[in-house]
Amino acid sequence: MSDDIEDVEDDAAGPVEAWLEEVAARSGQPADVVREVLTEHGVRAHTALPRPHRLQVTEVEFEGTRPVPDGDEKADPAGVPFRFHWKPGPGVWCLASTGKNEAGKSSVLEIVLWCLRGRSGLQRDVRSWLHRVRTQFLLDDESLVVEMTVTDGVPAGTVASQQTGVVLVSFDGVKAFEESMDAFMMERLGLEPLRTQQKPRGEVEALPVTGELSWPSYASGLHINRKGLGQLLGNESKNALPTRLLELFLGAPWASTMVSAAVAQKVVAAQLSAARQRATADAEARRAQLGELSRKLDTERARLDALPGQQQAVGDLTAAYRALADATQEAADAQRELAAARSRHDLLEEQRYSLASALQAAQEAVLAKAFFHTLMPTVCPRCDTKVSKEQWAKEQEGQCSLCTSHLPASAHQAGVADHEDEGVDPESLRQELAGVQQAVEEAASGLGASQRRAIHSAEAFTQAETALNSALRDPGIAERRAAELAVARLEGAVSERKGRFAALDAAVDITPLEQANDVLKAAEKTAHARRTAALKEVLKAIQKDIVTMGRALGLEMLQRVELGTGATLDVWKGGQKHSYGSVTEGEQLRLKIVTTTALLRHGIRSGVGRHPGLLIIDSPGAEEVDSTDLQLMVQDLVKLTDMAPELQVIIATARGQDVASIIPTGQLRLAPAGERLW
Repeated sequence: MSDDIEDVEDDAAGPVEAWLEEVAARSGQPADVVREVLTEHGVRAHTALPRPHRLQVTEVEFEGTRPVPDGDEKADPAGVPFRFHWKPGPGVWCLASTGKNEAGKSSVLEIVLWCLRGRSGLQRDVRSWLHRVRTQFLLDDESLVVEMTVTDGVPAGTVASQQTGVVLVSFDGVKAFEESMDAFMMERLGLEPLRTQQKPRGEVEALPVTGELSWPSYASGLHINRKGLGQLLGNESKNALPTRLLELFLGAPWASTMVSAAVAQKVVAAQLSAARQRATADAEARRAQLGELSRKLDTERARLDALPGQQQAVGDLTAAYRALADATQEAADAQRELAAARSRHDLLEEQRYSLASALQAAQEAVLAKAFFHTLMPTVCPRCDTKVSKEQWAKEQEGQCSLCTSHLPASAHQAGVADHEDEGVDPESLRQELAGVQQAVEEAASGLGASQRRAIHSAEAFTQAETALNSALRDPGIAERRAAELAVARLEGAVSERKGRFAALDAAVDITPLEQANDVLKAAEKTAHARRTAALKEVLKAIQKDIVTMGRALGLEMLQRVELGTGATLDVWKGGQKHSYGSVTEGEQLRLKIVTTTALLRHGIRSGVGRHPGLLIIDSPGAEEVDSTDLQLMVQDLVKLTDMAPELQVIIATARGQDVASIIPTGQLRLAPAGERLW
């Protein structure tokens, strides 16, 4: 949205606050909820609209090649080249022929409209003839030029500023051109998309289909032709478009707010209805499911109660379960005991083996030392020097003949002394080994007992398991057990749905939707009241203009009209009331032109009308309009442009002789008799 809106809203803080207070009072919702809902749904208070913008075509140029007419053997088979160039300005301008309908007048208008709105209304064959198109127009004070090449009917080109040469839009393709011009013109003219909604076909509970009508729809208010006679304003029958165009012509305050709120409210109302239906359906489904579960529970309980005496069988089954549990526990205990006994036996066996090895090593060491100490050395083992008699004599004194160290008294004593010095006592090892050997024998005995217990407990477990399986295969037991399980499951399901699941009936919180629906409904009604009050004041004057101009255009029996705020027109003529849609096409054409003219006149006079000031009328004399009426119609348009010099009206007619004297000099492009304009 343009900055103009923001400025208006800031300046209109008083009316906006008053409106918000009224919305809060009407909806019964707090002010903070009102603001939150309106913000969430994009509904803003538009007490007035931005300043009007002006649009004027200043130059039209196109060229191409037209196919050779059948039977023209002299023409170039490649086709007949053509070029058209025209420079209209403000006021009434006319493209005309004399008695020839296929002179290319409507095609010129459609080319202009194609360049302005991005959407082509040209016939396929004519569009395929084009090679290059250039249209220049003024948007306020800026001169813009649309220039494109056309290949097989597909456009590619740019929109540029004539003053600066800056390219503002580039496009390549039919869809790209329409989308580019849509965004460009909406922003430049300060327009908002027209929000719409309609009910989907066939689906009662479905959300309404929402959409937007943008620049091509707005632009239909610039064009009056035969195809659009069914609509009082514009040429499209899309939802709410005539009403929005009426508001556009008159610059109606609060109109945008009213439409935004109305569209949002219908969407929210549909969501609310769907939420309520879902909540009701879910609650009913849960109640139905609870009822079905309760019925099944009663059936299973009755089946269980009806089973014949099974007390003894049930007792046997319980005993079998208990015996299996005891056997299982006994087997587990026996296995743990066996594992402990095996671990103790293995540990003692390992200790016995270690002591036996140590004792053997100690005994071998004693014997070795005793042997070596009895030997008499003759030479030194290091250097082979012979041991002298003197050295041998020292051994008698208790010294070693080689190193003079002290020798024990005897080899046996030396072995014992050395062993004691090392702290290893073979006798102690012998005694310790005997104690460990006894412990190993005791552990082996305990291990055997544990193994026998484990084997016995395993056999008891197998017997208990076999007994239980045998009991379970009893038909009576199996049936009772199945019934008991079914009852238990059903009791749990019923308990859940009566307890935790019961809260689901209130779990769908539709309060936010109800609040939003109330706020949006109040916003739409209050904005509608303000918008309608503003429009009714101006529509009275416009109705008088419609009657005056209508009589001047040949509607001699026209008594009065009533122009509704929804762009409806009721007509009183010949003492009878008629709707716009029920009168003849010739009368529709006159009424549409005079209504559009009256709205333009008021908008220009008041300075608030937002119609851009360009009106294109195709064939105003085609529908039961005699020469005098056509001349009066064109004269009135000329008077309108005299009153508003910035207004531009472009007319195409095949009755050039009727309007030639009325169109200002230099503003009529008349094709020679029987020939085309291009």
